[in-house]
Amino acid sequence: MEERKDELIFVRHIEELAKSAYYKGINVYTNFVGLAERGLFYGMKQEQLFVPYSVYGGFADAERVKIGFHGSVEGHGEISPDAFLDDYPVCTIKICPANAKFAENLTHRDYLGAILNLGIDRSATGDIRLAEDVVYLSCDPVIGNFLCENLTRIRHTNVHAVLSERAAQVPSRAFVQINANVASLRLDAVIGAAFHASRSSISGLIPGGKVFVNGREILQGSYMLKIGDVVSVRGYGKFCFAAQGNMTKKGRLNITLEKYT
Repeated sequence: MEERKDELIFVRHIEELAKSAYYKGINVYTNFVGLAERGLFYGMKQEQLFVPYSVYGGFADAERVKIGFHGSVEGHGEISPDAFLDDYPVCTIKICPANAKFAENLTHRDYLGAILNLGIDRSATGDIRLAEDVVYLSCDPVIGNFLCENLTRIRHTNVHAVLSERAAQVPSRAFVQINANVASLRLDAVIGAAFHASRSSISGLIPGGKVFVNGREILQGSYMLKIGDVVSVRGYGKFCFAAQGNMTKKGRLNITLEKYT
């Protein structure tokens, strides 16, 4: 019941932001939202939105994003965020160990825990992108300088945090390539191939609201994937349907997936 109430509050908030953008002729942005909230947003009817919208999280293929409502332009539906990047309230922070020689092998959870322990609300932060010897964080510009001054230690490792150039320099997420053959491009079949799981073992994930395609919640296992679709499965991981090859002699489809590490 409480979850349903939170969902209604979120939808009403989105409606108010869209109305504000429409009547004032300005661009209005949400805080960072995750996959569940993106699913709620994409489930709203177009007439509830009034103006064109875009999504942007600071990085390519970001999972946590801000939604922008663009009353400054005409039209409806989703548009590219490229024309609004200088307006989006998103900045990038680069985090490096003070001494790489003595740095621990830190995880996403370590970085997130240190940030939240500073009193930062999760809605003010986007994705945390781990690279080889550096980590990038997208966040609201309001907290950018605060984080740079106060994020000095992750577990037992001293770190430096500095504001970075807008995320053009941020590397894409690392992935492992998976080649598989499937009976069809149904969502449940491809998920099974991606995570080496039987269809029965994952059957409850899709109707349970744990599967998202391009940020949209999908509730039907029969949903047909297209090349370029990015699939997120809570508790399992995320992959991109990268390519489709020839059909085997047994009538199965060769596919290539890029599973994010």
